[in-house]
Amino acid sequence: MENKVGKKVFKVCREAVEKAKKIKSQDMGARRAGFEGSVFIFISFVLLLSFLIAPLVVAGESGQNTSAARTELAELDRLLKSLETFDHSQGEGPSLQLERLIFKIKDDPGLKLQAEQKLLEFFKKPVSRDGRIAVSKPLSWIAGLESVKVLSAFLTGPEASDPARYVLERIPGEEADRVLLEALDKASPEFLPGIICSLGRRRVEAAVPYFEKLLKKGTSPAVTAAILEALGNLDSTEAGKLLKNYVQSPDEKIRLAAVDSMVRMGQRQIKENKLEEAARISDLLLGVKLEPAQKVAAFRLKIMAAGPEAKSLLLSALKGKDEPSQEAAIGLMTEFFKPDELSSLLSTFNYILPPRQIQFISALSSYPEPQIREFLMKVISSQKDEPVRIAALRTLGRVGDATTVEFLAERAAQAKAPEKTAARESLASLPEKAVDRKILELLAASTSQEVKNELLFSACERNMAGARDFFLAEASNPVADRALVSRGLRAFGDLSLADKILEVAFSTQDETYLEELINILAIWAKNSARPDSKSAFFTQLLAKENDPEKVSVLVQVIGKIGERSSLPLIRKYLSDSRPPVKEATVKALSDWPEVEALDDLLALARKTSDLKENVLAIRGLVRLTASQTYRQPEAATAFLKEIYSLSRRAEEKKLVLSTLPAFPCASGLEFCESLSNDPEVGQEARTAAEKIKQKLQP
Repeated sequence: MENKVGKKVFKVCREAVEKAKKIKSQDMGARRAGFEGSVFIFISFVLLLSFLIAPLVVAGESGQNTSAARTELAELDRLLKSLETFDHSQGEGPSLQLERLIFKIKDDPGLKLQAEQKLLEFFKKPVSRDGRIAVSKPLSWIAGLESVKVLSAFLTGPEASDPARYVLERIPGEEADRVLLEALDKASPEFLPGIICSLGRRRVEAAVPYFEKLLKKGTSPAVTAAILEALGNLDSTEAGKLLKNYVQSPDEKIRLAAVDSMVRMGQRQIKENKLEEAARISDLLLGVKLEPAQKVAAFRLKIMAAGPEAKSLLLSALKGKDEPSQEAAIGLMTEFFKPDELSSLLSTFNYILPPRQIQFISALSSYPEPQIREFLMKVISSQKDEPVRIAALRTLGRVGDATTVEFLAERAAQAKAPEKTAARESLASLPEKAVDRKILELLAASTSQEVKNELLFSACERNMAGARDFFLAEASNPVADRALVSRGLRAFGDLSLADKILEVAFSTQDETYLEELINILAIWAKNSARPDSKSAFFTQLLAKENDPEKVSVLVQVIGKIGERSSLPLIRKYLSDSRPPVKEATVKALSDWPEVEALDDLLALARKTSDLKENVLAIRGLVRLTASQTYRQPEAATAFLKEIYSLSRRAEEKKLVLSTLPAFPCASGLEFCESLSNDPEVGQEARTAAEKIKQKLQP
């Protein structure tokens, strides 16, 4: 460090001297000489000072590093102490802290060696199994030859074998291979599968003779299966020969392990472009009896190893009658056929077995081409098998465009569930704005009501605000799907359409539809008007209107909006002699969203002789009372008891009883118990009493 500082200072000073020497003025010679002498004196002083200070700087840095190292090692000791009795069920805190600490110091050679030593010492202690497992992961990041030596002793230990193997698997070099191989001769049968798997994961080719020796001696099925799985990670000819001996084993587990390993071996050979070796493996596998899934894997391997003949082989499989071969071929279509080569592929569809036709159609979703869209529409129109038609519809939803909009709308209009649902979903999922434009274009053209309904449905699903005027036009259409119209108006309408919707509301004879239109108008008013004048538009119309039917509609809309400033206006209509207006006013008060209408409803319930008015008033009173969750239970209960006394039908009395548990108190419980034997409401009273009891329990 001292030398580096000195050299740097000396270099800077020499540069200064060179600059001084370049002064060319001849008449400044004496002064120049004096200047150079001063520079050299200054340089000497700086050099001396640098050599004196540099050791102090180095010592300071060294002291800081030593202090930091001591702190981190002390923290490591603390964490290891806490892990001695570690149990994963108690949380992963100490384990994660250890991982963070080791990750922090793993690139410091000195700390790394000390940390490795401490972790190995931990391994030697009588600690919990979970503790060793927690230590094994961070140890694997810093483990070296010392770890190989120490951990080799734990490979055959019941508590430490797994974490020791975990670390050894990740240590590079032949020394770890040698330790694992030696353990094969020492380990008892219970540890052999784990050691064998570790050798397989490390891809230790030298393990093959050991595996062969174990297989000849005769081993348990578990050990045999482990060997076969490990062999699948190796690429030697000897490994392949051993696997061949077991592909026809009567033991299903052994046979599956051997076939799986050979397939994995073949897949690696394909990646390495060793197509001949991969082809030999596939031919061997296809020459023996395989399970369907294994046959799919083997034939897939055969196609991928076929090189230039792969396309021809794939097409032959599609035209054949073997389902596993067809499944394998379909799975590889996109890897071998480009968009301009689809004709030969599509020509095989009629040869494909019904169970595989759905897979074939689904695979076409990778080709958003006109040819595919035409093919899918043809399948949908001609196929007798509904699942195949549904699959084609779903694929069309992924590859379709504006040209398929009309077809999908017509299909949705004609079909029944679940095919109808599939057509709707596909139409809704078509990408691009061009599809939206096509939907609007078709809505503007003359078309059947059924198709129009499907187009409107897709407009809702696609959130097409541009379809608003079409929903408005449908509002007055007597054969329209009114639920769909309502959905569109709610989604895309606003108060600017109120005049036209009021015209529809004034003319309709359908009470249910009228109620929905009133709800829509109220929603628009709440969403778009100023907070202090939500109902102004409708109150202004009401002031000018005399027709009782229209007045009743406007009153109900104002009631749904529920603006406090409009309540006095509504009260005036309570004394109106025209029945439709009086009924609408009572309904408006019954629907009033805020409690300021309570007194009006209570007065109405007390004095009215009309049963319908009584029912509306009672229901409004109960609803508004239930909304007053802030009221004292005793006060709310007293009010509900009065409402009960004003109720003329059992239905409203039951409604009151069902509300009482929301305000649990002794008076409410007593009231419900007094009605427990009532022939009309006894059951409801007992239920309410039980709920109140439960809520009153401490």
